[in-house]
Amino acid sequence: MRVFDPEPICCGVCRREATGIGYAPKQGKPVLWLCEEPECISLGKAIFHMMPKTLTVTEALALQDAGADAGAYLERLGKFNLSELTEKEWSTFLTTILNAYGENMRKRVTQAIAPF
Repeated sequence: MRVFDPEPICCGVCRREATGIGYAPKQGKPVLWLCEEPECISLGKAIFHMMPKTLTVTEALALQDAGADAGAYLERLGKFNLSELTEKEWSTFLTTILNAYGENMRKRVTQAIAPF
């Protein structure tokens, strides 16, 4: 789901912290704020103009990919009950999901991976 915040809050591609960089087709239009990741900056226009249904499906698939990466992390730990994770393991688990989501969004949009 595209989010047009009045100020930079979340990157419109990877959902990380946005900076003062944004994309808008022309002045006075909503701004899709972006982070400083060069690939997110280059994908801003594509995300801005993506059909809502396509964007929603792409985001859902990227989130599923991120879940698989987080599951692989749990397998490496040999822990499957989240309540058994240490504070550091929990933080790494969440960071894995966040980073993998962004990586998979960029990959899916750049490589035109399904649902296109």
